[in-house]
Amino acid sequence: MPRSAPSRRAFAVCLPWRRCLRGLSALALGATLQVAGAAPLLLRVQNGLVQENEVAMANGAQALANTIGRASGQRTLWVAHDALGPALVRQPADYAFVKPPGMSARLLAKGWQLVAVALPPHGFGVDFIAQPCPGHAGSVLLGGPSLSTLGVRSAAAAQCVPPNRVWKAAGAVLLAPAKGSLVDRVAAKIWRMHADRLPPTVHVQYQNAVTDFMRLTHAAVVGVVTPLVSAQWRAAGGVVLAHQDMPFWTLLAAPGVAPAQVDKVRAALLAPDAGEMDRALRVAGWKPGDAQVYADFLRWLKR
Repeated sequence: MPRSAPSRRAFAVCLPWRRCLRGLSALALGATLQVAGAAPLLLRVQNGLVQENEVAMANGAQALANTIGRASGQRTLWVAHDALGPALVRQPADYAFVKPPGMSARLLAKGWQLVAVALPPHGFGVDFIAQPCPGHAGSVLLGGPSLSTLGVRSAAAAQCVPPNRVWKAAGAVLLAPAKGSLVDRVAAKIWRMHADRLPPTVHVQYQNAVTDFMRLTHAAVVGVVTPLVSAQWRAAGGVVLAHQDMPFWTLLAAPGVAPAQVDKVRAALLAPDAGEMDRALRVAGWKPGDAQVYADFLRWLKR
């Protein structure tokens, strides 16, 4: 069966990007190996709260679906979601590529099988970022009139603060992705480990909005994002104050998927010739992983 590819016109007209991804997944129907009489598999993708180029995301999801299809011998379709849990309730899937480790932990607790864990290109977790303080190397800028751009009224004057004193600084304000998101919850937990109470917190929808806002307005806040976003912030001269590790992305198989098929897909991910797929997904490779790591992370988060 010849491989098919979405046309340039499809990319141009399917906006917004969530609708685009749904359309692209439909266009992918003929893109993986089809075995006569075999029912297609379904791969669901949860990308978390990072806005990425929709074409690059679609290419990565399709590359992963192709790998699963070749390893299993069954045509594999994919569809992307912001909230994977409700989607699985509406329509079960055979595989799930999951970025938020909290969701991986919850699916594993429900009997999903850990196929493999991706290797991060920049490390993974939650990074606390801030503006460098002009003329004071090693310190960050907090407080002052820049906070008015966030609607925060602060009596604290702009000040240069050493990183180890940020947690209790009078002018500290957190800028975090969506309230209740994993990054938001981890940031609050880490802050409370250093101080008696949280500072004023402003929420935006996506991690990219945190760094975009700080870059454009020069707001003297403490942002919280993952290293996939903070790497660009650091490269542009921004400060990374602190880092908290989190387990990285997973490929999971539903409880009903045969262990023999899981083994074949895992072997395909770990194979030396998986580099093209890895580049499309922007991962550094794969390892078998340990499901207990995700259970331990969720337990730590809830304490």
